[in-house]
Amino acid sequence: MKNVFNAVMALGERVEALLRIPLSFVYAAVVSVLEMAVGIVWIIQFFYTLILGRRHEGMACFANKYASLNYHINRYLLFSTNERPLFDGPGWEDTLPCDFRRKEAREEYEKIKEALDGAY
Repeated sequence: MKNVFNAVMALGERVEALLRIPLSFVYAAVVSVLEMAVGIVWIIQFFYTLILGRRHEGMACFANKYASLNYHINRYLLFSTNERPLFDGPGWEDTLPCDFRRKEAREEYEKIKEALDGAY
């Protein structure tokens, strides 16, 4: 029974490997469109930051979503994971942390630390 299970799992990996070929074209199209948009956002963000002295939160979050999605796509295409981004794995909303709200996170950390220090 164990040999049958191993054979099915091996077949699953082969099918998954073959599925990466057509998916790579889909991901290339998605990333290309997003890359053009991020290029425009980058230019606007550069001048926005230069003129106002701070980053625009919406543009920073958009760029972060692009970077996170690109990271997950690369992990899938390079065989690091079998989670298919946008299909059964991480999507546009599943992003890596952005440092935009670093101050609030630091304040929350300090409150937790004080509470724990007070317990001892």
